Amino acid sequence: METKVVYHYIQWKTIEPDFVVDITGYNEKKVESILAYSSQFYNPNSDEPETLIASKNFLESLSYRAQDLGRLIGTDFAEGFTVERYLAVNSLGDLL
Repeated sequence: METKVVYHYIQWKTIEPDFVVDITGYNEKKVESILAYSSQFYNPNSDEPETLIASKNFLESLSYRAQDLGRLIGTDFAEGFTVERYLAVNSLGDLL
């Protein structure tokens, strides 16, 4: 009997965030930080085989996703987060 391997890639699943944070002004730094792992992500000078996350398309999708989430909250870029428990704030003003 042949065993079928099923892979689940979180980067291609549409996970609805529980909250988003405005990262306008920081998205470029986020991408720079990701590219610091040059052996893992897109590098046009690499001779390594292209993987799912080492493609130009994946790198571009990071900014696209941040722009899309930003659009939803009226900013240029946003990062989405999920939580496993209730998010607590000290006052309603903290939500602004």
